[in-house]
Amino acid sequence: MILFGIPNSVQRFFAPLSTALAKPVRKALPAMVLALLLAPHRRCLKTLAGVVLGRREHASTISRRLRNANWRTWDWYVCLYQHTLADLDRYERQWAASPAGTPARHWMAIVDTTYHATHAEVMENVLLFNRRQHPNSRATRHHAFVLGVVLTDTGARIPLPRRSYYTHDYCQRHGRRYRTQVQLAAAMLRDLALPTGVALTAVYDSAFDADNIHRICRHRGFREVFPLDPNRTFAAGPDVGAPGLPGQKVVSWTRSWQRRQFTLVALQHTNEAHGFMRRRHRDNLRLRKTARRYAVASQPATVSGLGMCLVVASYKENPGVQLLAGQSADWYAYHQASRPARKQRRWAPQRWHGKVLACTDVTASARQVVEWYEVRWQIEIYFRELKSRMQLGCYVLQKFEAVERYVDLLLTGMLLLEYERLRDMQQQQRGPRVGEAKVQARTTDRLRYLESQCQEWNIGVLEGDLRTEAGRRQFFRRLRQACPGHVA
Repeated sequence: MILFGIPNSVQRFFAPLSTALAKPVRKALPAMVLALLLAPHRRCLKTLAGVVLGRREHASTISRRLRNANWRTWDWYVCLYQHTLADLDRYERQWAASPAGTPARHWMAIVDTTYHATHAEVMENVLLFNRRQHPNSRATRHHAFVLGVVLTDTGARIPLPRRSYYTHDYCQRHGRRYRTQVQLAAAMLRDLALPTGVALTAVYDSAFDADNIHRICRHRGFREVFPLDPNRTFAAGPDVGAPGLPGQKVVSWTRSWQRRQFTLVALQHTNEAHGFMRRRHRDNLRLRKTARRYAVASQPATVSGLGMCLVVASYKENPGVQLLAGQSADWYAYHQASRPARKQRRWAPQRWHGKVLACTDVTASARQVVEWYEVRWQIEIYFRELKSRMQLGCYVLQKFEAVERYVDLLLTGMLLLEYERLRDMQQQQRGPRVGEAKVQARTTDRLRYLESQCQEWNIGVLEGDLRTEAGRRQFFRRLRQACPGHVA
């Protein structure tokens, strides 16, 4: 697919960068982002050189751009991210309504780490992973990126600027300061810009249950929801929420809770509070597809390193698991069963799966905490779309700086899709509704919309150029110039 220019909506998206970019970069950046979005097959440099660009280029040209220090892709992404966030804030203010004195909107931020595996030994900044279950297998090398996504009330998914993990060896070679993945996630939450009147809930898994992140969230007033580490204990002191238990492990304490303390909660898309954030496809908006059942209980307690928080014990039913002989379908049987040591067990699917969560907001209910943590799965969907639909792992680049610019361009493409979604919703004269095609659309559907928009742009250009004899001559002259002189 060759574009006869850049569509107007894409030009408006990149307009905030017009004064900060030189003319060659200003022309090449939108074309490269569209190449990443609309390339039909494997997104290697050779594919990008042969499609979408206004003129076909050699693959080495794109490779030089990714290694060019003047391509400050992280700064460009932050600029576009801030402008998109401001546009989204203006749109949501039109439909936000709440009682006086309470936040009108509640957003969620999810942070996690994703890896790209490769067997190449010449790539920079790789982590060496050995498989414990198969010690004789070949070790894999990985690039690690700490990524995050902000989910808003209207279902927007705004990717946060990426944070790259640098190994000790890479930091020594290039004079960088070493930071752990937890420190990178804390810096991401520290720099997160929020509009006024927005309350934020930070959700992450137990790997980010660390003092650095808790300190940032307390300072900024963020609510936290995360699974408790099994080694977390109660704190001692006069204000202990669970008296008589200092030093005892919190997860073990929840095992002593009685049946009467638990409540069965049935959730589905018609009664959940975060239908927009989940962005389910319209084919999945059915009761049979969205029905979930939980057994939940909660108690406030003072946990060491966290302070007063709400401890929630939950069991989620998996009706697709077939029961074996002697197994019970009652959740309480799993609550009473003994747990083998983590190193002595192999994970096997069960009818009820248990998890102990912590929430720093003690006024929340157990059902609210479970719904908040359910939304954490959206970042796994985000990673799947980045790796499968956007083909994050298709790069073969030796320099890690080029890899970072490649990831920044991919995130810019994801941000462009969200910008197009917001533009479509702004054309309506009413607020968004769950079930509408453009509201529920995720990456694949948004790419289809963008491709149809580019096709309409091409048709418009053809209609204008072929109307007159001079226009036809100019059009064919441009086509001859776009013909490749070599195989791209």
